[in-house]
Amino acid sequence: MPKIVDHAQRHNRIGAAACVVLDREGHQGLSVRAVAREAGMALATAQHYAPTREAMMNAAMDSLEQRVIARAREIDPEVPHLDTVRAALLELLPLDDDRRFECRVWLALTAAAMTEPSVARRLESSESQLLANLERLVAQAHPAADRVAAAGSLTTVTTGLTVRMLTTGLSDTAAREEIDHALKRWVAEGDRRG
Repeated sequence: MPKIVDHAQRHNRIGAAACVVLDREGHQGLSVRAVAREAGMALATAQHYAPTREAMMNAAMDSLEQRVIARAREIDPEVPHLDTVRAALLELLPLDDDRRFECRVWLALTAAAMTEPSVARRLESSESQLLANLERLVAQAHPAADRVAAAGSLTTVTTGLTVRMLTTGLSDTAAREEIDHALKRWVAEGDRRG
């Protein structure tokens, strides 16, 4: 009887392993050999699923997106819309071990994007999806607000906070306060427009 292979599971395993390598060694340490070793699979098997560095980066980004989307689905849709926006923004910050890991991997991918156009394009696509989701949440929370400008500003805030939290020791409490200040500014701007 032939062996049944779950291709999606193997792709996910390679993506998760690529994230671990990116976290541990940065984008410079990402290789098929390192990912295969981390995934506990034969080099030839890893090469079949992710034969290039670009494929490994894409698998890592797939893994990150799946993790973030899974957490976003856990946000209670019954809470007030502004609280939903706040919860979505907090999910992007390195406020626990899982999110710190994800944010370090994202920063490694961001560094790679500076010299690898394919990674930059993929990050741009991922950010477009994030912005579209935030625009939708902003429109629900405050219909009078400029949802495009608000989503862009709030994304910039979370990006800056992530970098500060991971590199300068900005506390979780201070980051949450910054999110709350950004939301107050956004609501006030929306109120002036309305």
